[in-house]
Amino acid sequence: MSNKTAFVFPAFITEFTGKELDFIQRNNLSLSSYINKASELIGYNLPEFAYENNEYQNNEFLSQLLAYIFSCSISDILLLKDLKPNFVAGYSMGIYAALYSTGAISFSDGIRIIKSAFDLTEELRVSEDYGMGSIIGLSIDDVNILINNTNHTTEIININNEYSLVVAGKKREIKKILREAKNEGALSTTELTVNTPYHSEYMLKYSDEFASFVDSLQIKTPRCPIISTFDQREITEAAELKKELVFNLTRKINWFGTMQIIIEKNVTEFYECGAGKDLKKISRFICGNYQLKLVHKI
Repeated sequence: MSNKTAFVFPAFITEFTGKELDFIQRNNLSLSSYINKASELIGYNLPEFAYENNEYQNNEFLSQLLAYIFSCSISDILLLKDLKPNFVAGYSMGIYAALYSTGAISFSDGIRIIKSAFDLTEELRVSEDYGMGSIIGLSIDDVNILINNTNHTTEIININNEYSLVVAGKKREIKKILREAKNEGALSTTELTVNTPYHSEYMLKYSDEFASFVDSLQIKTPRCPIISTFDQREITEAAELKKELVFNLTRKINWFGTMQIIIEKNVTEFYECGAGKDLKKISRFICGNYQLKLVHKI
């Protein structure tokens, strides 16, 4: 039984390690070149990245672009090092960089997907305050009881592990459910700097329009299978990837289940292809015979 490798891609960056830029530069790539290419595609100049500059972190759209740019540059380095994954998976919008790493989409199309999804859901952000939050230390049943007892429209939209959950909905309800979770004994609750209720029922109405946009893209057969975060199926065909892109935006996801499936496929080495170490933190509570490595430490 041979050991296998997987690349996993985060959705966002909550905290930099401070070593990402050095890793990219040591491997003869320039983050600025990726930023400049993204700037050309969206039609305005993105700011130069610096750890002390919060311009990206304080803007939802820019933070998504930056996470994608870091992930693409880092996966490019791994491929140049001849590290070839047996499987890939993307946490939420991390799927875009995952598809890029397999050759299924171009860097440019990943930028277009991010912009399309963000523009498509703009009416939600202007019509009402929505948001997302994380709850650590309570089970799914615990959080569902809190939601049901208060008639919240808040939803659990992702399972990181058995006791780490992500909720989405109206911002006032998110704030309230986070307070109630803390009172019920949650170890930690955090309101995320997101104004779009990704993966919630509010996104379903965009399914058809987003599917039409995705159909316009030239998506190729991936070099290796992609594991769905929606239903954990193994995806090897372009047509299924188009479906997955729509599911990934508009349906609940399950990162815990996705990791379990990949581990069951005899994957013993995971590489977190992105800035920060969010997926590494989550993995500490996902059992299995594997290592999840921070790329800039290899």
